[in-house]
Amino acid sequence: MKIVKFIFTALALLWLSITILAMIPLTILLLPTLFISKKHYTEWTLFLFALICSLGIYPICFVYSITKWKGFLSYLRKLSLSIDITGNIVGGALLNDNFIIASSTNQFGVIRETISDNLGENERDDTLSDFGKRFTNLLGVIDFDHAKKSIIED
Repeated sequence: MKIVKFIFTALALLWLSITILAMIPLTILLLPTLFISKKHYTEWTLFLFALICSLGIYPICFVYSITKWKGFLSYLRKLSLSIDITGNIVGGALLNDNFIIASSTNQFGVIRETISDNLGENERDDTLSDFGKRFTNLLGVIDFDHAKKSIIED
């Protein structure tokens, strides 16, 4: 197991090195934004670094978790939750425009909330659009009353 651990650690460090090398030209390309606003320059640089780093590190870590196998199903559940929260943030504007009516107080895009939680709250408050209702019904086929069961009171 020590050899497997060493191989995956080496792969992760190699990808991190590749990411840093890839960030040098991207950072230089973003240099004009530094003159406009240091805040925007830093945000773009950190975003691109996180994006490039995650493209390589995530698969390496996922495969490593498979090799350990103990607790893998729990890991999958946590990973699903993380993807759901990220999807809520990334797709917030699109989901707000398509899944709920304008008068809804339960908006998508809120940090630490899942798409399912927002769907459940909007279903409860009867503020889902027709498309939102169809999507919630589709989730219900996979896991009965998924949206309602996902409601976490704030």
